[in-house]
Formats: sequence, C-alpha cells, structure tokens
Amino acid sequence: MNGFCKAVFEMPLLLGDTMREVLVARGGAVSAASGLGRAHHDLIKALDTGKIEGYASGGVIEHDTGGNPATRLHRRWRSNPARVKKSLAMIDLLHVSDQEQAHLVPENCPIPVSVTVHDLFNIHPRKVSGIEIGETNPGAVRRKDLSKLSAGLQRADLLICDSRATLKEVEEYYPDVASTCVPLGLELEARRPDSNPLNPPSWMLDEAKHLLLVGSEEPRKRLDFAIQSCKGLKDVIIHKIGAESDSDKERYLKALASTHGIDLRWQGRVPEDDLRAAFQHADALLFPSIAEGFGYPPLEAMAGGTRALVADAASANEIPPQSHLLPVDDVQAWRQAIKNLESGRCEESMQRAEKFSDSVFAKNMAAAWDSLF
Repeated sequence: MNGFCKAVFEMPLLLGDTMREVLVARGGAVSAASGLGRAHHDLIKALDTGKIEGYASGGVIEHDTGGNPATRLHRRWRSNPARVKKSLAMIDLLHVSDQEQAHLVPENCPIPVSVTVHDLFNIHPRKVSGIEIGETNPGAVRRKDLSKLSAGLQRADLLICDSRATLKEVEEYYPDVASTCVPLGLELEARRPDSNPLNPPSWMLDEAKHLLLVGSEEPRKRLDFAIQSCKGLKDVIIHKIGAESDSDKERYLKALASTHGIDLRWQGRVPEDDLRAAFQHADALLFPSIAEGFGYPPLEAMAGGTRALVADAASANEIPPQSHLLPVDDVQAWRQAIKNLESGRCEESMQRAEKFSDSVFAKNMAAAWDSLF
C-alpha cells in the first residue's frame, strides 16, 4: 500500500496462483467523460488486461440510462439488483464501482462484496465555505433512494475510498464496515511530454499565458473564483473544457469574464488527444474546487508536465505537490501565483504524478481485495 492512505491489511492473503473472478456492477452505463464513469472504465480495463494481480473480470452488469422516470426507477430498484443477485454463481467477488449504486449490495450475499466510495456528498450532504455540497433537500423518492444507498454501504464487506478525506468520513459514518483507501490512477506514459510529445491544439496557438479550467460548472468547482483570480492580469487566456455544460452557467461565467476583461474561451468537450496536448502545453490548470472525491484534472495536468494550482481543500489537496496548493478563499494569493507562473515543463508535477500511476492503483486494489480472503 502506498504511503498516502491507511490500510486495513498488511500482507496479501492470495493462496497459490488462484485467479479470482470479479463481477463489477453499477447502474446506468455512464460514459467515461464523467468522474464516476472514468473510474469505472479504468477499473474494467485494469481487470481485462490482467493488471490487478490475482483477479480477472467475471463480467460487468450495467443498464441503459434511457426511459421514462417510472421505468428508470423500476430498473434501478428492482430489475438491476435482481440481475446482480442472479449473477453471483461461479463468481468470487462482487464489486460495486461507486457509492451511488450501493443499493446493489445484496442482503446475505454468499460472496465478499466491496464498494468504491468516491465521496459521500449526496448521502451525507454538507456546506463548505457557504456552498451546499450534495443534495441538501431531496424529494421523497430520492430520500428513499439515499436510504437504500446508505443501507447498501452498511451491508458491504469492504469500502474502498479514493482519498484519505473520504476514508475518514467513511470511518465516521460506517464504523462497523472495514474500509481502506486506494487512490485512483492514470496510465502515465501516453501523457508524458518526454515519451509522447504532442503539438498544442489549434486553439492554444496564441502568444499568451494559457490557463485551463476542466470539469463541470457545479458551484463547488468555483469557476467564478478562478475567473476573478485573473482580474487585472494581462495576456491571459482561460480555456474552459468539459463534457458537462450548463448553458445558463456558461452565459453567466462568460459575462463575468467579460466584466473583468478576461479572455474566456469555452471549448466544451474536446477530443482526448487535444485534452492531453492541452495538459502538455498549458501554463497551469486552475482547480479551486472546495469538495472532490478525488480530482482527476490535477493528476492529468501533472502527468502532462503542467502545474496544477489547487485549493487546499479535500480531497484534491492530496494529489499535487504541497507547493502547488493555495488558500481556499485568498484571491490575491491565487492572482500572485498565476502572475508568477514560469513557462515550460514542470518536472515536480511529473514526479508527483508517478505516485498515482495505474500500476500503483492496480497493486493497491489487489491488496484491498486480498484482505477479503
């Protein structure tokens, strides 16, 4: 286990050369463009390619996301859990790939069950810096759904958390369930500018300081804070990248940037190669989010040799070097850090990213599952 997280095990308990089959379950087939989807797809790939020593894919259960509300609810609460329960024969381990599907943990399950917990924002909502994190006022159906999720987490044999911060919460809310921390990982080689140099995307050719905002426009991401931090800085271009986009928030953020005289360019969804190239050629990623389950963008930026300026808040503050963390609400500190950015590759970022490689993730995931046997 790496040095970042508490573990509930010491040595693998795998017997001989046994290959255990893992059934991975989730609800809707969410694309890899989202954080939850990305983590799910990366886990499946690690199993399919044999990277998680001692474990192989025993199948994936998921369903389409379409249909009317009644159909979707029946699928979520009835048919999909029934499919999972019927698929356990000849399987050694059931893994639910995110906490939003924890209701899939069967009662009296005959085999061990683990659940990846990215965060507890919706199950246990809170306020951070005055911003609501999670569903603080859900409707009756969602309240019942959240109750099912919490009960499912309680039934699990092991809760695998992305970060130390999430692990601490899990230990508080689910003290009777074994838990550990396995940070997510990335395939680094294809992202590194020294091993796979890419030309800058066509929209990054201007002579300027190129800054990236990557992700959705949820309030907790605080894109408005990032924009305000650039007020008064000359020759700065902010590129907003993200598959999830809200037209109202887009208009608001563009108007805010215009008010502050900032060149904000809304790129939206971009091809994967363009995203990797942007992370190789940007001057910095701005990541002022105050609540994350993990935080893929800082790690992706670091893998590409770009500095990730990150708010010193859970859980993203566990990823970058300490020198790249900034006070949560100090606009002046952010503005000065942006102003002082040095051009060129950041070796410190690349070295730190090695701590979160896909091979490290696979090794730690195997150790976590070994603890169940």
